[in-house]
Amino acid sequence: MNKYGDAPSGMTLIIGDPFARGSDHCPDEAPVMEVTLHPFFMDVRPVLNRDFKAFVDGDCYQKDEYWCEHGLKFIRKFGILKPLYWNDVNWNQPDHPVTGISWYEASAYARFVGKELPTEAQWEYAAKGNDSRLYPWGNAPASPKYANYAPDCDPEELVRRSTPWDHHPQNRSPFGCMDMAGNVAEWCKDNYSPNYRWDTTGINPLCITDVTDDHIARGGSGLHDEDYMRCTSRDAYPPTVRDNIVGFRCVINL
Repeated sequence: MNKYGDAPSGMTLIIGDPFARGSDHCPDEAPVMEVTLHPFFMDVRPVLNRDFKAFVDGDCYQKDEYWCEHGLKFIRKFGILKPLYWNDVNWNQPDHPVTGISWYEASAYARFVGKELPTEAQWEYAAKGNDSRLYPWGNAPASPKYANYAPDCDPEELVRRSTPWDHHPQNRSPFGCMDMAGNVAEWCKDNYSPNYRWDTTGINPLCITDVTDDHIARGGSGLHDEDYMRCTSRDAYPPTVRDNIVGFRCVINL
């Protein structure tokens, strides 16, 4: 047994050498920098509808202790009591990632289960490991056998839908995390930054400006093309976005 103990159910221990964060592919992925992270546990799969059901059934939308101030104001203002697609059969299947949730809702759920949202650096390392692979599964070109995505951002189906978290078994990162590319993107803790020049230490980096600023989402979705599924690709949305392109997974920091 390692000194951190066994991973909690449904999680994996992520520990290793410093890794090269970022790429030269896009300006907002630069500069490439060696980053060191403390060990952490990460969910093997995204949070599913069957997981999030405990949060809904427990009336946690009504329990202030799980919400930040701005999140509480947001859900109260719009009378939000469940994810936006909670009753939509294209998105609400038990083994599909929960979606139609704001960053505020994702953060509240993480607090509910005693976890946190991953930092952007944690998410990237969990997706690519130390070998700087292009996609979580490696460097093989993207194809429908690897992920639920939309070549040229043009979905084949007019009415899109998610897929089960294990529908693409090869969509597996070096640490065993599943479904990190395509299907639904995943909220991270960080606020968006136009590049990584703010990071002067490379140790457990976390970019926080204001909770109401745009937050990072990683991994692409069924509406995005293969470029968004790259391990280093970055996207960002306001914390109030509740579209069917974003879900999340959680971490426990050690």
